[in-house]
Amino acid sequence: MRLILVFCLLYFVPSVNAEIYKWVDAQGRVHYDDKPPLAGQKQLMDINEESNAVKAIPESRAEKRRKLLDAMDEDRKLKKEQEAKEKKKKAKFLKQCHVARDNLKLYQRSHSVYDLDKDGNRVTLPSSARDQVIANIKKQIKKYCK
Repeated sequence: MRLILVFCLLYFVPSVNAEIYKWVDAQGRVHYDDKPPLAGQKQLMDINEESNAVKAIPESRAEKRRKLLDAMDEDRKLKKEQEAKEKKKKAKFLKQCHVARDNLKLYQRSHSVYDLDKDGNRVTLPSSARDQVIANIKKQIKKYCK
């Protein structure tokens, strides 16, 4: 008996598959209704149908997500390149620092500084020139040995 009653209720219940419409009236207000719009009212879309506008939303989100990921990848690449440049610059400065310190020790141990003339002969420079060379090397050490 109960089974027959349930079957009858389900059989005679009106279908819930009603269509929903979205439309704009003359004042520009958007309405949702289960009846199609009257003449003179602009229908925007049938909500139940999969229109291109509804499909475009996930694609647009996916596109935005892809663009964001691409931008993040580009930022990572730029950061890695910048870090590599900084590392290379530090290595270069470290090498120049060692060279400058070695030169300073060399000039401080020597009693005189010489230069070569056009023929390749040594020409001894005055002590003021030695002091000037040492001062220049100290500036290099200050610059490269941070």
